Amino acid sequence: MICETVNFSYGLPLNISCNSLSSDLVFNRSFKIIWVLKGKLNLKVKNNFAEQKTEQKNEINLNKGDLYFINGYTPFQLINNASVQAENRFLVFDFKNQFLKEHDENFSAKIYQLNNGNLEQLKYFLARLSFNYLNEDYQLAEEIEVNLNQLLDFLNDYFCINNQRQDDFYQQQREDIIIKVIDKLEADYMNNLRLKDIAEELHYNSSYISEKFKKKTAINFKSYLDRLRLEKIIYELLYSNKNINQIALESGFKNIKSFYRVFNDHFNLSPVELKDNYPQLKDQHLQEEFAELNQINEFLNDFTISYLQQNKRKSNLLKKEIDLTQNKRTAQLNPVWQKLINAGTAQSILDSNLRQQIKELQQEINFEYLRFEGIFNDDLEVCKGDSLDNIHYNWKLVDNIMDFVLENDLKPFITLSFMPELLASDKDKTIFYYQANFSPPKKIEAWLDLINAFIVHLINRYGIEEVKSWYFQVWTEFPARGFHWAGSETEYFEFYTKTAEKIKGISQSLKVGPASETFFEENFLSQKFLEYAEQNDTAVDFYNINLYHNSVPIIEEELDLSQFYKESTLENIKFKFKEKDYSIKIAKRIRKLLARYFPEAELIATRWNVSWNAKELVHDTAFMADFIIDNALKLQQSLDGLGYLNLSDLISEWPINESPFFGGRGLMNTEGIKKSGYYAYIILTELGDEIIEQGDNYIITARGNDLQILIYNYAYLSRSYQNADYSIIDKYNRYQVFENKEKLDFSLKLTGLEGSYKLSQYKLNRDSGSAFDQWLKMGGPSDLNNHEIKYLKNKSFPDLRIEYLNLTGEYKLRGEIENHGIEFYLLRKQFQL
Repeated sequence: MICETVNFSYGLPLNISCNSLSSDLVFNRSFKIIWVLKGKLNLKVKNNFAEQKTEQKNEINLNKGDLYFINGYTPFQLINNASVQAENRFLVFDFKNQFLKEHDENFSAKIYQLNNGNLEQLKYFLARLSFNYLNEDYQLAEEIEVNLNQLLDFLNDYFCINNQRQDDFYQQQREDIIIKVIDKLEADYMNNLRLKDIAEELHYNSSYISEKFKKKTAINFKSYLDRLRLEKIIYELLYSNKNINQIALESGFKNIKSFYRVFNDHFNLSPVELKDNYPQLKDQHLQEEFAELNQINEFLNDFTISYLQQNKRKSNLLKKEIDLTQNKRTAQLNPVWQKLINAGTAQSILDSNLRQQIKELQQEINFEYLRFEGIFNDDLEVCKGDSLDNIHYNWKLVDNIMDFVLENDLKPFITLSFMPELLASDKDKTIFYYQANFSPPKKIEAWLDLINAFIVHLINRYGIEEVKSWYFQVWTEFPARGFHWAGSETEYFEFYTKTAEKIKGISQSLKVGPASETFFEENFLSQKFLEYAEQNDTAVDFYNINLYHNSVPIIEEELDLSQFYKESTLENIKFKFKEKDYSIKIAKRIRKLLARYFPEAELIATRWNVSWNAKELVHDTAFMADFIIDNALKLQQSLDGLGYLNLSDLISEWPINESPFFGGRGLMNTEGIKKSGYYAYIILTELGDEIIEQGDNYIITARGNDLQILIYNYAYLSRSYQNADYSIIDKYNRYQVFENKEKLDFSLKLTGLEGSYKLSQYKLNRDSGSAFDQWLKMGGPSDLNNHEIKYLKNKSFPDLRIEYLNLTGEYKLRGEIENHGIEFYLLRKQFQL
């Protein structure tokens, strides 16, 4: 099969042609876009990507207005129908392979696929490129390359569905000797390349390479090399001030004489004649290439104007008029986000720095429950003795923890884990850097004795009325690939049943629930567990799920979990991410399932974040405030509790990094500096208890005579980052991984407001309320002294403006919000003496 050769006639990394697809079966090395302007188009495209669940159909039928991607290393051919083809007009966009590689080294390994979103914007990029390409006497090469880079970034963000191809055809071609020769030519054409030298370097006979090269590309080695050099020469001739001799030698010709001979043979002109007559020559070439060039230009121009006008209208995204005289209150606000917050392990609550952060958190946000794991970890010295026959319990550190929690107006959400070494069936089954044992008990009776002693001790110390308001979660997570629970699913189900029976045997009023469903590798266990619990008449007062948008790539080999939680592990995992509304979809799905089996049970997302990765760099950015607000407001419909992971970067199963902003999951960093997510919680706390109106990017609430208006511009992770492209993020540059969104223009008109009001307007964005961005402005120091910590704490507070208003019937709000921006308005009714 022939590998097609595309001529980049104007020295640019882009070639646009009309009706130029081959009717023979060929394959392309580079990326290709087709845009049907008139008529219809039938193609055969052999897309057989191993990653896709279903093989695409070979025959592709395109109609007027359709776009189509042909990924690199994809066999294709035009299905020729002369009567139809005569009426067709379609543009073909070819991109120079070397330019794609310079933009993204792994471009050829990626798979791009059209979807229903952002098609008009993609057409706008293509129309803008085409109009410039077809109408400029001298293309502004620099401008076109800028536009090309924008287009490629856009493709990555919205249409890249996989970063690593595995299909056989791609793998075979990448190993093909002629493809390797072509790669060599494209990378080193400016050097003195000879077929003989390349063949020896690759350990092949030069005659063999020559024959195979022509068979593969339909042109000979020298012609291919000359073409590459001439493309470079045209670029320099048209867009630089270099003299011709310099251009010739820099392009790889060994002398000026050979350069002139090749140039004249190809163009039938001298370099000076081509440069002087270029506009006329280009126009002549385009008229021959594009029959109906004027109509095509007119279409491109009309499309561009129409798109810009429509986009201008769309930029006014939020325009509302709300009449408050009708006392419009649509629903009660369900502040699930204040139900609980995660504090890591019980042992971490003994840390004085974390205690100070918890106190500050409670003063400003006031969570109801503090969730923690590892209450039976050996570092709390609960189980004492040398055997199961000689065991007693020590509650000294446990009491210290519980006392602190209650003293700070919190209630414990206790996860009954992990297994004390004395009770563990396998002492080598440990996870996390603190080596918690996650094996089942060697004797269930010993575990149940521990549970009985623990619960009875709590009741005796704090009273049954207090303890029955607490939550007791039996273990951390469901079994999945050996994480968190070393036994089987059935063993866990039996373990939960017996533990729940023991707790309910002490008092039926105590609340008990199972480990969290993690949806690991899409292996949902919820239905299986709930069926088991119902059939065995097992108590489920509350049900738990973990909501993370990231997922671990499938790992075939058996993991050594004792080594998995080393500091370097997370740096070597390329996490993928789910879609924007993943949390909402899962919560609704589990709520529906839970209603079938235990309709009275609470549904709690015990651990929730965009990622469970303790070194996920987006955790520190202003993005987290919008992520928290958007998801929290939408999840209130499906959940009874939402537990953010975590309250502080001091908490982690992995060793903590030295950098102030290393991607930790906390609302505060290790120094106690509040991140954007922290202030998102403060804003959520200030919302009223009744919803007046809620929609995408806004909510309006009321508390008595006071109003609260929250507007935000939520930009999610880009498609390329969702597909684990980590090349676009580093310690300092973290905002390239989000989708490109326009500013959110808003215009609100509230009628029915009379009297005096105090307006408090908060702005939370990259410039105000984002400690990470302030840290960048400082220079991103790796260490912070006390003065610098105080500076960042003060500088990271959202902007605040106060105004007193005398309203006589209506109030108008207008403004615009950048990506990751939030505006919050508090209108407090003022009463006169």
